[in-house]
Amino acid sequence: MSELDVLKERVLERVIITNNPAVVEGFQMDSCHIKGDVRKVFTTVRDAVHKGARILTHPLSGSVKPNESPYKSIVITVATGKLDLKSLSIIEDAIAMLDRLPDKNREYDESVLEDFRIIDLNFIRVADMTS
Repeated sequence: MSELDVLKERVLERVIITNNPAVVEGFQMDSCHIKGDVRKVFTTVRDAVHKGARILTHPLSGSVKPNESPYKSIVITVATGKLDLKSLSIIEDAIAMLDRLPDKNREYDESVLEDFRIIDLNFIRVADMTS
């Protein structure tokens, strides 16, 4: 069963697709934990968009480039079955941007990783407060 199939069992209007353990911990009932990198988060969101989900938070939000942080969280609606072309364009552009950026593959110490987790978590908290 895929991560997205698990969501069908929940009654949610929106879900956070994330590889950030801090977001999973802070939003347990609203999150779908992706085991993988930012690209995996983006492709999971793209797959959900193809099934009818809409993107609610931009995948390139904030000033941290997607090749610099190992964590990314994106809020989407639960799939409706109707393809949203704007969401598809947004996620395809984000994937193309990631492809254009050099692969950093840095080894970060735990304090830096914690900073990246907090930055990503704060974007989701702000999005949650404004919805």
